[in-house]
Amino acid sequence: MWPAIINWVTGSLISQITAAYKAKLAASNETERLIADVAIKDIERQMADRTAAKEIRRATAGFWEMRALTAIIAGCAAMHFALVTLDTCFDFAWNVAAYPKPFDEWEGAILLSFFGVQAIGQGVSAIAFAIRGRK
Repeated sequence: MWPAIINWVTGSLISQITAAYKAKLAASNETERLIADVAIKDIERQMADRTAAKEIRRATAGFWEMRALTAIIAGCAAMHFALVTLDTCFDFAWNVAAYPKPFDEWEGAILLSFFGVQAIGQGVSAIAFAIRGRK
């Protein structure tokens, strides 16, 4: 159960890097080892990118400008999503226009990044607080 939770929280990067190291160890020739090395380097780069993004969010979280920008971006995306949902479900005939390409494909990712990641972070924090409280 714990490996599944860790994979879910980390986006399965740990299981990917474990599989890449296993592939490297099981490689029978130099080509397979090089392919495994490239996969390992790519996963390590992804992990470094996530760490850097987290540090940037932490460093800029206290600035009112960043909070205002976040509120505007999330507010616009959430309002558009709500208007499309209401117009679709209740047939108000508002004819809410879709975002232009390629932004229309990013709307869901933007909403998930703001609301999904925050909810996961709060859940993990609550679990960690509960574990610390037992000791």
